[in-house]
Formats: sequence, C-alpha cells, structure tokens
Amino acid sequence: MVTYTKQSGFIREFDVPIKELGLKGITTDNNENAWFYHSTNKTSAIFRFDSKAEIFTQYNVGGDTTVEVPIINLAGGQLVFDKSRNVIWFTDARTNSIGKLRVNEEKIELIPIPTPRAGPMGIILSPDQKSVWFAEIIGDKIAKLDIESNKITEYSTGKETGPTLLTFDDNGVLWVTSSYSNNVFRVQPGLLDSIISSGITSLTLPKPDLFSPFGIAVVTKDGTQKIFVSDHGSSRVIYSDASLQSYISYWTSPSKIYPTTLPSQIVSDKAENIYFVQHGGNRISKINVNSGIMTEYDIPTGPLSTVVYLSASDGEKRVWFTEWAANKIGYLDTEISVPFDLQISKDQTKIPRNTPYEIDAFVTAESQNSPISLTSVGLAVVGMSDEGLKGITYNANPQWLDMTNNSQINSKITLEADNTAPAGKHTLMVRVSAFEKDDLVVSKLFPVSIDLDPADTFAGSQNTFGTEKLEKVSLDDITKFLAMAVAAGLLGLLIYNRIKRTKKLES
Repeated sequence: MVTYTKQSGFIREFDVPIKELGLKGITTDNNENAWFYHSTNKTSAIFRFDSKAEIFTQYNVGGDTTVEVPIINLAGGQLVFDKSRNVIWFTDARTNSIGKLRVNEEKIELIPIPTPRAGPMGIILSPDQKSVWFAEIIGDKIAKLDIESNKITEYSTGKETGPTLLTFDDNGVLWVTSSYSNNVFRVQPGLLDSIISSGITSLTLPKPDLFSPFGIAVVTKDGTQKIFVSDHGSSRVIYSDASLQSYISYWTSPSKIYPTTLPSQIVSDKAENIYFVQHGGNRISKINVNSGIMTEYDIPTGPLSTVVYLSASDGEKRVWFTEWAANKIGYLDTEISVPFDLQISKDQTKIPRNTPYEIDAFVTAESQNSPISLTSVGLAVVGMSDEGLKGITYNANPQWLDMTNNSQINSKITLEADNTAPAGKHTLMVRVSAFEKDDLVVSKLFPVSIDLDPADTFAGSQNTFGTEKLEKVSLDDITKFLAMAVAAGLLGLLIYNRIKRTKKLES
C-alpha cells in the first residue's frame, strides 16, 4: 500500500514513533498542537504532537480490552478538544468507554458505555459545552454524556443503522451519518428525552440513488443550511439542502489504484471551506462554498497511505490528518495558495444528443513563487458516475496550457452525448491540473450540472432518473461494504460479516 514518499510544497508529514499500525482520529488545541488516537488489539493511546518543537508525547489509555478485534478495528478513536476545560474527549472502542484526558494533569479517566461492545465512533461537544455526544456504530445508538455527572444516556437509531460521525449546526441540531442504512439522521436533542421518535428524523437521497454516508458538515450560507455528506462507498461528496432532496454530486478525480476514491471524514472552517480526505484517492480535498470550486492535493506518501480522518486547526492555517498504512500524521498548509484558477461559462446546461455542445473554460494564473509548475496545465472532464463519463465524450481545445507567461487562457470544451448516455440530471466536473516537482498533482474542479432527455433509440431510455447516480452492478455494492471496514483496519468484508454474525447470534 505504501511504496513511495515524495516532497510536496503544500503538505508536510511526520513519522509517528510507534511500530504498530492503528492511527485513527485527530484534533488540535489552542496552541496548534495536534492530538491523535492510536489503538491495537491490546492497547490504546493518545498522542500529542508539538508542531513547533516537533515532539511527540504519548499518554497510554490503560483499561482492559472488552470487545472483539473486528470492533476495535472498525470503531473508536475520534477526539474533540474541550477549550473551556482544557480536556481531550475521545471514543475508545477497545475498552468500550468514553475517555477524558485532562491536559494539565496528564490524567486519563474512562467512563464505561452502558451498551456492551457499542463500538463508539464519532464524538462532539454540544453547543452549550455541557455534554458530549457520540455515535455507537455497533450499538446502533447515539448517546449523550453529561459532563457534570458523567451520566450517559443512549438513544436507539434502529437496527443495523450504524451511526458513524456527527456534527452540530448553528441551530443546535445534531446531524449523524448512518453508514449501514444509507441515511442521515437529523436529531433535535431537546425532544429526545420526551419523545424519541419526534427527536430523530431519518433523511436519505431520492430513490433509486443510494449512498454510504460517512463524514458530514453543515454550513449556513445566506441564511440557508447546506449539507455536505461524503459517500464512502463511492467517489463523491453530496452537496444538498437540509432535506437531501435537492442536491448535486461533487465527483472527485478518478483514483489511480482503487475502484473508487472513498471520500471520508469532512470538516469545515469559519471561512466557508469544506475539507475532506479521499481514502481510496490518496488526496486531501477542499470545497469553497462560495465559488463552488473543489481543490485536490495529492498526499506525498502513497499510493495508498490510508487517510480517513482529519481536523481543521482552530487558527484555520492547517488541516491535520492521520495515515493508517504509513504510520504518519501530516497537515495541509492552507495559507499556501494554488497559483491557478478556473471559471466555467455555464454551470447548468441541457445537453442535446449527438450534437456538439461547447462551453468555455477560463484558466487564470498568477505569476508568483509556487511549488507548482505552470508550463503544462491540463484540462479534462471527469465525474458523472463512479465509472466515469457514460456516453459522453469531450474535447478541450487547447487541452494543455502553458501559463508561465499568460495570465488567462480560454479553452473551448466540446461535449457530445450519444444515445447510450443515460437520461436525467448528472454532474460533470471540469478539471484543471498541474504538477509539483515530484509529479504530485494539484487540481481544481468546477461542477457543471447537465440534463439529458431520453433517447428514442436507446433501449434503456425509460429509466429516466431525477437523480445523479445510476443503479450499480454488484461489484459496486460489494465495494460499499468493503469501504466501511477498510476505513478502520483494511480487513474488508471479513470484518463486516463477522460483526453482523455476532449481532445475529446475540439477538
């Protein structure tokens, strides 16, 4: 999985001083220190990385292992920094506990979870800072830890829902991804203790579209909530309204070695940027909510360093992440700008069949000191599905641009849909890419929504979808289940099936 380490001008990595694999979640404190979690079948620990002195400090969790190996590999290891108390809260699947690390005292306290083998996963502080909420991916529950009393209250989300990661929006509503049931839960905490059924609303994409929600972030833009959800069984991030009924798919660039890019955890900053990692694509990605442009950065270690979790620093200068297969942590320096940009003449269009349709791509560049070479800037069109463009061809004229002495170049992109292109609404991504010195790629992608009428000569033209993702073959269904297990320990379908069998035996 790891055969090279290159040099990047945007990303810096650090080797973690421990031999066993097991890196998971990461967060930062007020002093720009990175805190991250490591677990094996017998031990778990919290590490602090002083980014200024570049020194690691290890805090052993202790406690007995109370769960099976598959649960340890699948769940646990998420952290959140409590500024007011100077405390690191974390989920520890190995001991089936919520952990509390008092930073000043360097002391760890474990609070047992009532449900055995719960598989605690995501964790977050409530807006009023009085409670800690977490998800139980095996226990099929979300739970609240009252900080003053250490009391844990659990709420069922339904059998085999697999609550995974969670976030609060500006209105105090809790959003939870449900990886096993293709749902996202909208939770109103104030209603849970009276009528649970009224406090939890299940949302999903319009059929026949399905997804494996993993990471989630909620941004309020112009008074409207926008939801970003990663599809961890696919190659896209969903950008939607609060109902998940009106959405577009941000398709990532194809993976070099894996069938899909498996977007994973998502975080947001205060500047209306969304960051996520591509577990199968080996990239760190950014979406600017205002411009709609997605930027992708190749991770220097590859081809599969297995990056699943990340965190934006409080100062918003760095986005930290852990690399499971490489046993490294790293950060993307968000203050280093990409010296080129992309604008598209049309972001929504109806494409006629068998007729060339032209859009303009305006590539601009700034003459500045940059780790990127502007001598060979390439244009391409990707997206539409996990398998790429279906029945649509494109031609960019010119396709390769020399931007060293040009502030702007207009490339004509011609799209043509034949009769095999599936009818309905889809998203294409116009991509502009350039190279760093070690052939690491940095790309910017602009989403273009297209609409195709049914084709008279296409036998499958009756399958007109009002969604973007086509019904998938069995191989893709297998990939969906693999993705969740691979995210934690690369044990694949075996882990998932073992957990499912264990739950059936218990019932």
